[in-house]
Amino acid sequence: MSSDTPQNEPVAPDHQLVIAEMRKQLARYEEHLQHVKKVEQDDDLIDLRELWAMLMRRRWTVIITTALVLLAGLVYTATITPIYRATTTVQIERESTKVVDFEGVEASETGSKDFYETQYELLRSRNLARRVIDQLGLRPPVAQEVQEESGPLAGLKNFFGRFVGGGEDASSETPEPAARGPNLEAAFLANLEVEPVRNSRLVRLHYNSPDPQEAALVVNTLARAYVDMNLERRFEASTYAKTFLEDRIKQVRADLEDSERRFLDYTQARGIINTEDKLGVLREKLSALNSAMVSAEQQRIRAESNYQEMLAADQESLAAILESEVIQKLKQQRVDLQTERSQLARIYKDSYPDMVQLDAKIAEVNAEIGQEVATIRDSIRVEYQTRLREEAKLQESIAATREEILSLEENSTDFTVLKREVDTNRELYDGLLQRMKEVGVAAGIANNNISVVDAAPVPRGPHSPNVPMNLALALVLGLMAGVGLAFLFEMLDDTVKGSEDLEKVIHKPVFGVIPKVREEAGAELGLMTFHQPTSAFAEAYRSMRTALMFSTSEGAPKVLHFTSTAAGEGKTTTAVSTAINFAQTGANVLLIDGDLRNPSLHKVFNAPNHQGLTNYLSGAGEPAEVTQPTGVKGLFLMSSGPIPPNPAELLHGARMVDLVSLGAKRFDYVIIDSPPLLGLADALILGDVAQATLLVVTANSTRRGAVEAALKRLGHSRSNVLGAVLTKFDLSKASYGYGYGYDYQYSYSYGGAAQVEGPDGEPAPAARQSA
Repeated sequence: MSSDTPQNEPVAPDHQLVIAEMRKQLARYEEHLQHVKKVEQDDDLIDLRELWAMLMRRRWTVIITTALVLLAGLVYTATITPIYRATTTVQIERESTKVVDFEGVEASETGSKDFYETQYELLRSRNLARRVIDQLGLRPPVAQEVQEESGPLAGLKNFFGRFVGGGEDASSETPEPAARGPNLEAAFLANLEVEPVRNSRLVRLHYNSPDPQEAALVVNTLARAYVDMNLERRFEASTYAKTFLEDRIKQVRADLEDSERRFLDYTQARGIINTEDKLGVLREKLSALNSAMVSAEQQRIRAESNYQEMLAADQESLAAILESEVIQKLKQQRVDLQTERSQLARIYKDSYPDMVQLDAKIAEVNAEIGQEVATIRDSIRVEYQTRLREEAKLQESIAATREEILSLEENSTDFTVLKREVDTNRELYDGLLQRMKEVGVAAGIANNNISVVDAAPVPRGPHSPNVPMNLALALVLGLMAGVGLAFLFEMLDDTVKGSEDLEKVIHKPVFGVIPKVREEAGAELGLMTFHQPTSAFAEAYRSMRTALMFSTSEGAPKVLHFTSTAAGEGKTTTAVSTAINFAQTGANVLLIDGDLRNPSLHKVFNAPNHQGLTNYLSGAGEPAEVTQPTGVKGLFLMSSGPIPPNPAELLHGARMVDLVSLGAKRFDYVIIDSPPLLGLADALILGDVAQATLLVVTANSTRRGAVEAALKRLGHSRSNVLGAVLTKFDLSKASYGYGYGYDYQYSYSYGGAAQVEGPDGEPAPAARQSA
């Protein structure tokens, strides 16, 4: 019965207790759900243990793929034609030895990386290849080395040749026929390799050929042809330059003579000797006048400022008057006289002779001050007028000098043009003449910047195939392909692998992980817990019983309902083993066979099934009449009874609710085995009347989608899904990382016999068991 039961429906007292208990468990389950969500947020992190577990599960895929690739690499190595490599070393200098300090006409690339790249491309040029082919008389057999091989292994060789042969697909190198015959240059260059030696001026030239003598002969001829071609290029460049310079000198000499004649005629016609000196003097004079003009303008502005101040300001406040020492002394003298007169005025009248004398002196000082002020004002006016005249004179001189310069330049423009033309033609002629002499000297010196350091000997052993390297590369390629296939198969496989995988799907705890065991003939697997209490199978269910005891604050739920997504997942075996384990603790347990369509509990206990649950539900019997002992102390069985035509209607009646309530009162635990979920409604009805439902899932068989669909149906029926049980877990495929503490193993002694216990108490016997 779910806690979501509407209040307007009558609820039995026992069911109200169940609802209260389920509400108490809600907080604990919500906490667990938060933990599972937190774990899901970390799913994007790489777990090396899970990766290793996946590789162990798919190890045969990796092994077989690696073996096939290794075999293909071995076949390729065994069928390929042995190739011999001859190597010669060439030294390339940026500059040749200088006998004279003259530059040649070839392009200079000193200090540039492009120089060496250019030389490497010249070594790979078709022109040089054609020269060697013509010198040695090589014919179409050379091209056969790069032609596509025929036969059943040709495609395999071309494919693996890209990885273990170090070259391109042979088909891409097949020469196309030309009008003049086979494309020997392409075949030649396909077997040539240019290898620069790092941090040096040396270059190694390699040539591959099935014939060792031919390989040495070709690469040595190539080095000599490269040296000769470089000398020829230098000589041809010098010859062309010399011819070009001779033609150019003739033309420049004619231009020089014509320009000199026109220049001479112009100077004679106008009587011009040289205008450069006079222009220089005038420009210097103009520069001096401009400087003087700037200075005069500054002085005039200063004088004008003083003059304007004199006109606008009081004479006593002029700066020149205030700064005059004479006026200041006179003013001080007047102050002293006025002070003395003031003192005498207290004693004498103004007509007193001393007073008259002081007044005369004061008047005399005032006159001197006025005269001095007048003198200063006149000097300011005179200075301003002087600066104006000086500035005007300088402007007249500058204008006259500028006119003279312009006139002289206008008259000398044609002179300058003709003289510049003569000078340019003379410099060009002298430069060309000097360069032609240098080229002539440099062309006569047969020096070269390329030399052969080591000639190629005849190779003693084949260069390819390299068996260890080929097999090593094939091994790496096989491992990569095998691991890739393993990941692909793993991604396509959506079955539940282990307890941690199951918890991520259901977001609830997994109470037990049951190992996969071998079912002996004539023995009932469900009773193995009773008959073989020391077996790994029994220990796993005891571990599950312990987990259920701690699943709620009141202990294990009193009414447990077991179901699965489909038939054959071990729900009946799990229900029987759980009931036996609870009974072995001294509890009274009622085991009800709720599968009214395909009952099996009476077969497990070898009990009669002529009356059972259907009799009670249809009103034809009482609970005590349809309940029977099982032979296990404390465990009682209520079989299904006759198979009814309407199982869902019988289970949905009120008598089923009353039966569960009565069983919860009379027994310590009531365990219900129901049909599978998908396609049937029986399990949903039983899940609603039980306190808790456990979903049984088979490892490596049940798909995640089926589990999610089952949980969705249980949720719609208001069933309290407590968690899940993972059955048929193969310990040989187990690994660290499944579940929270389920996947460790420990050894213990049980009755003197050593056992190995696996995930969450799953015993793993020394002899591997399989179903």
